[in-house]
Formats: sequence, structure tokens, C-alpha cells
Amino acid sequence: MRFRRWIRGACLTAAAATAVVSGVVGAQERRVIRVTAERFAFTPSRIEIDAGEEVELRIKSDDTSHGFRIVGLETNVAIPKRGKGELTVMLRVEQPGRYEFHCNRMCGAGHNFMRGELVVRERAAAGTR
Repeated sequence: MRFRRWIRGACLTAAAATAVVSGVVGAQERRVIRVTAERFAFTPSRIEIDAGEEVELRIKSDDTSHGFRIVGLETNVAIPKRGKGELTVMLRVEQPGRYEFHCNRMCGAGHNFMRGELVVRERAAAGTR
């Protein structure tokens, strides 16, 4: 009986919380980009975003621990090895251009090939996309 009452209360609480979140006016969801690191590549190895766009990179490893550094930006983090979770990196780049990213933690013989490219496009004028 107590358990049933607790479940009903939890469902009502969850429904109320959902209503509050979905009722936010003007809230913009950030785009989530999932990246996998595995000897000796990042997938995807090319990421495209718009200048000023806020994105969330969720990076995980399918094998050992790796590094993730974007040259020219303040991003330099360690990716935990498989089974130890994923890393979340919030990213907003205002300057259009091409930025190389790479593994900066020695991970084996093919380590130097573990590279990718972040392409930041010019911000589109309102209504053109």
C-alpha cells in the first residue's frame, strides 16, 4: 500500500516537472554531437557547426583512455577508457574557420593518425537556413 502511494506521488511529481520544463518560452536546446574515440580514429572525424552555435560534445572511448584537444581553442581534456563513462564538452566558437582536433595522450602505434576537423561555418542571416 505504501509503495503504491509512493509510485503515484512520484509520477505526479515527474509530470509537474515536465510541464515546467516544456513551458519555458524561448528556450533553445543545444545540439548534442556524439563522438567516439577508438584506436586510431575519432568518429565522426569531421564536425560542422555554425559560428556562435552552442553545442554539447559527448565523447566516449571504445577502448583505452584518449586525449581530446582542439588546436586554437581552450579545449584539452582526457577521455575515460571504455566502461568508465563519457566526457561532456560544452562548445561555442564565435570565429568561423577550421580547427584541428587530435588525441594528445599516447594511445599506441597509430596515435599520430588520430585526428579530426572542426569546421565552424559563417553564421547564416536570419531566415536563410
